[in-house]
Amino acid sequence: MKSNLVLVGLMASAAFFTLTGYELIRSSATVLFKAAYGAENLPVVMALMPVVMFAGVWGYGALLTRFGPRRTLRITTIAAAVLMLLCYWALQLEQRWVTAVLFLLKEFYVVLLIEQYWSYINSRLDQDTAKRFNGPITGLAGLGSVVGGVLVAKLAIPLGTENLVLLAAMALIPAALVSNTAYRWFGEPTDVHEGPAAETFSEGVGWHFVKSNPRLLALLAIVVSSQIIAAVLDFKFQGLLSATFNGDVDAETAFQGQFWSYLNAVAVAAQFILTPILLTAVALRWVHLLLPIAHFTLIAWAIFEPSLWSVGAAFFLFKVFDYSVFRGAKELVYLPLGFQERFRAKEFIDVFGYRTSKGGSSLIIATLQKGGVVMSHYYLWIALAMASLWMVLVFPLTQKRDGE
Repeated sequence: MKSNLVLVGLMASAAFFTLTGYELIRSSATVLFKAAYGAENLPVVMALMPVVMFAGVWGYGALLTRFGPRRTLRITTIAAAVLMLLCYWALQLEQRWVTAVLFLLKEFYVVLLIEQYWSYINSRLDQDTAKRFNGPITGLAGLGSVVGGVLVAKLAIPLGTENLVLLAAMALIPAALVSNTAYRWFGEPTDVHEGPAAETFSEGVGWHFVKSNPRLLALLAIVVSSQIIAAVLDFKFQGLLSATFNGDVDAETAFQGQFWSYLNAVAVAAQFILTPILLTAVALRWVHLLLPIAHFTLIAWAIFEPSLWSVGAAFFLFKVFDYSVFRGAKELVYLPLGFQERFRAKEFIDVFGYRTSKGGSSLIIATLQKGGVVMSHYYLWIALAMASLWMVLVFPLTQKRDGE
């Protein structure tokens, strides 16, 4: 038990620093891009995400095959920090195009690093231990999001939005040190060489292991539908914010920092209190079903009473549940699986699936916008449809298999 606490504490601390940095770059990158190209072009840059994600997950798979989990985590963490520093340097040279690079980078690096932390945790905890610890793990990590949001709210105006990018890069230094300490003390996963080596392309990116498991296919479909909800709610919310602040970049960044700090504080409370209660006292199927029902309800309210506050509330609730209950419930799906599913299939679903679904939907939205369709009128209806699909997908996800 004591060793589990130390392991969990180290990896949760790594996630704490990573998420602190992410909050610093999330708001700043979004506002800088909108200032350069307008909120209406957010779907355009997001449409590039599938290419970035596919290349990134393939690169991750290649690194994992060659170097193993520990060195792969170290390499990807350092690479993320270096890319942020290069983007910061380009911003100082007033290179407007780098705002798109920064936007894509912040979407990719955080999920890549966080999912590697979880892959390692899932390799060390059993099912019962995970039910007790998954909530507190996400809670401690989520405190980093709260701290980062508060820093954005307090520092955006006195320091300027661009300088927050530099702070985000610096936050990855302690994250790298702490996560490497966990590997040094507890070692690589014992089943790292389980099964055949990743010799084919589909095995390397993780798709081979997803397509052979019906439960993982259902989880991938849920992730895709949920992240389409996230994308369209975000687009709607960002458009309303741009209209409200009318080009005041630092003031909007500060507001977004405050919004995310409040959101993350609620998510942390849910991680420490709501998630452990639900995962230990309620059947997993009902936990998974609760989420799309709650989202459906608030999105329907936003459709019938559209405003910054109703859309913000729907987006707020989605992110709170995504960071707490959904995270904890989702990780239980991976826990009984082998190394290849926990390290390769998981990255395919939770990195490639998460961000590519946003990018794919954004490509469709951007294309329709170029054709003259005012897509902002349909964002909430798309979210409602995806929440409905999510409800249906819960049943194949939680269906018992032979031998269970």
